[in-house]
Amino acid sequence: MYDPDLHLFLDDSEILTRIHLPRLTQTLRRESLEPVLRPDGGDEGTGIGYAFCLRDAETGEYRLWYTCYSDGMVRLAVSRDGREWAKQGCALPGSAGIRVDNLTLAGKADTADDWFADAQYVGVCFCKFEKDNSKGLYLLRSRDGRTLERETSGILPGVGDRSSLLYDEINREYLFFSRPGLFKLPGVKEGELLQPRVARLWKSTDLVHWTDYGVVLKADDNDPPDVEIYGFQPFRCGRGFLGLLETYHKEMERLDTQLISSPDGVHWNRLGDRSPVLSRGGEGAWDSHWVVPTFNPPIPEGDRLWVFYSGAGTKHGSKKNHQRAIGLASMRREGWVSLEASRTEGVLVTNPLPLKKPMKLEVNVNCRTGFIKAEVIEAKEGCPNEPLPGYDGDSSYIEFADAVRIPIRWGEKTVVEPVAAGACYLRFTMKQASFFSYRWSEA
Repeated sequence: MYDPDLHLFLDDSEILTRIHLPRLTQTLRRESLEPVLRPDGGDEGTGIGYAFCLRDAETGEYRLWYTCYSDGMVRLAVSRDGREWAKQGCALPGSAGIRVDNLTLAGKADTADDWFADAQYVGVCFCKFEKDNSKGLYLLRSRDGRTLERETSGILPGVGDRSSLLYDEINREYLFFSRPGLFKLPGVKEGELLQPRVARLWKSTDLVHWTDYGVVLKADDNDPPDVEIYGFQPFRCGRGFLGLLETYHKEMERLDTQLISSPDGVHWNRLGDRSPVLSRGGEGAWDSHWVVPTFNPPIPEGDRLWVFYSGAGTKHGSKKNHQRAIGLASMRREGWVSLEASRTEGVLVTNPLPLKKPMKLEVNVNCRTGFIKAEVIEAKEGCPNEPLPGYDGDSSYIEFADAVRIPIRWGEKTVVEPVAAGACYLRFTMKQASFFSYRWSEA
């Protein structure tokens, strides 16, 4: 979710000083060791493929559209709690003879093409037609929030079968991430080396006319030599974007998920040491080979963000013998990256923040066995080291706390009054704490 008041610790771009506070990319917590949705072993076969999940804003119902390797049909399942699901059957009528390998949905913009006039959701799917063996990307719409319809004309010829779609409400445009179709590299024989998978970006306001922004992410020298970028799911967070990046280890036929970030949706950065944020399960587990998020942003659920994912216990090339299902993991809200204070006090000083109007401060922190305190320092010439009167660290001391939005109080004060310089530094001191983010907003 876009939030200009939210400050994350993805890098040091908003930090003036950081002492004894190493950065840690958090990992998703599995909410269940077993899948929350399995194929039925009959018509659905043994492998649920890719899926898309949303939570209906009015009813609170979870809806998950999924494909199966057995027949390529798109099916719908619904749930009240995200754990127990009721299967509803085919969600794309009239799709006989069509195998859908990928689908992704988003909200409808006012600028969307007339074909979406009465749609609740819009989207894209990758289809393979059994009649003539053709394949390509096609637009989707849902007018009732459950059943899908496919446009008859395709879009973006030659684009690959792993795609994600995001509507950016701030810039009022759709971002579509996919990849060109795999092709043989020059000079190699049939069945040998293919062009590596990469992530490419297109933008559109109407979902019909697209502007190609080229390749925005590919493997580099810091990746193992067999790694390819399989795809990723972007979402808004703070003032920028985060993404769940699928990294494919081609020689082993394994896939895990890392965290990436972008200030603008075009230029993307790999975070931390590129360790998985969603790791594969252990040997013999149902998700030991493959863990990829469903094609939707994380879903807020209280103080957590829920991430449904497709997991597999079989190799990438297993085709109809896949053993795949849907799992559920979660992350603390705005808790993707933390600064970690141990037994030695850690100190963080922010870059100058606005203080022309009355402001308030909230922190996202786990200091159940430690403390955190905040000081406000006027940002004026000479860089004074002393806090403003009444806004010292001892009067804001918080201990034994763990919450995503803790208001900071300096004694009885909950509001920071404006200063002549119109800006201030925040200095946080902490011990035995995980500091995830903070909000600096108008009071």
